[in-house]
Amino acid sequence: MKKLVLFLLVSAMVLTACGDEDENSKENTNQPNEDVESQEAMSTMNDMVKRMEELDYTSIDFDVIYDDKEFEGEIEQDDNLVESEFYDPFNSVNERGPAAFDAMFPIVKDLKLGQDMTDEEAVAISIEAFSIPDNFLKAELQVTFKDGTEKAYEVKMNEM
Repeated sequence: MKKLVLFLLVSAMVLTACGDEDENSKENTNQPNEDVESQEAMSTMNDMVKRMEELDYTSIDFDVIYDDKEFEGEIEQDDNLVESEFYDPFNSVNERGPAAFDAMFPIVKDLKLGQDMTDEEAVAISIEAFSIPDNFLKAELQVTFKDGTEKAYEVKMNEM
């Protein structure tokens, strides 16, 4: 009887030890995947930072309010970090992060805004560039140019 109990205890310990090794080896195999994902994220961020150099702006935030919908597009660079958000219900876009950046970047790259533009001019150019309706209630465009100048453009079409 003592031999049977001893055998069961030793077997249980061996099985437990093997189980721990399997869990540890699974954790270790996940580690390289996390490193790869982290490296890919850094590479994506570095790519976005580099592409931002092509723009005349370090930040652009465009919000347009309609009767029943709202458009939002934002790209902002702060040192080596780029954040972006793009919600366009007219063109079926709802993205954040790199996907939002990729969707907005070609539009913003071709957007020619000047610091001396009137609010109406800047908003009209932006509305056209993003291919959204011009029957909005309110549009706000905030831009930080590369020289650090911050400019806010606002147009209200109807009293809210």
